[in-house]
Amino acid sequence: MEPHLTHVRNFIDAERLPNQVGNQRFVLLRYANVSARLYGVDLSGHADLARNDWGAWGVRGQLSYLKGRNRITGDGLYQIMPLNARISLTHRVGTWDSALELVAVKAKTDVSQVRNEVRTPGYGLLNVRTATRLGRGKLELGIDNLFDRLYRLPTGGAYVGQGTTMTNPMPPNVPQWGTAVPGPGRTVWLAYQQAF
Repeated sequence: MEPHLTHVRNFIDAERLPNQVGNQRFVLLRYANVSARLYGVDLSGHADLARNDWGAWGVRGQLSYLKGRNRITGDGLYQIMPLNARISLTHRVGTWDSALELVAVKAKTDVSQVRNEVRTPGYGLLNVRTATRLGRGKLELGIDNLFDRLYRLPTGGAYVGQGTTMTNPMPPNVPQWGTAVPGPGRTVWLAYQQAF
């Protein structure tokens, strides 16, 4: 467990130019040094579950929480990841290592109002991967977002193009200044690492 608290005297944030009020479609910003506070906690751990003829089974997890505040305005800091966790069921047999991983991310509701940062809903994804050692090399195969779930990236920014080319028809209750960028769909990947 690693709790953390940081006070920053000259944190580089943004402020709106004069006459930029309310949640207008686009706002003009300028850099501003402000007093900021960031705090949170990181937890990680692992445990062996069983060893049998089928191999060694375990569980591994990590949880991260971070909050950031502009101490002058009370506004949220930009691009702060909401509460998120990864929990993996691991399996090892012979030269093979495999994992079934659940990724869970809470809804992003604490946003930077001055930047019109977009809120995003929470989501959960399932990833699978396996790897085998080949002498001094390692071959890995994985599938991320196994069920091809549509989700919005909490720190992915906003699409602000004209019209509704990313979302047609436009979802209800979407602010005028953009829509959250979706995360990758189902992704199958293969990698090879070689030690020299």
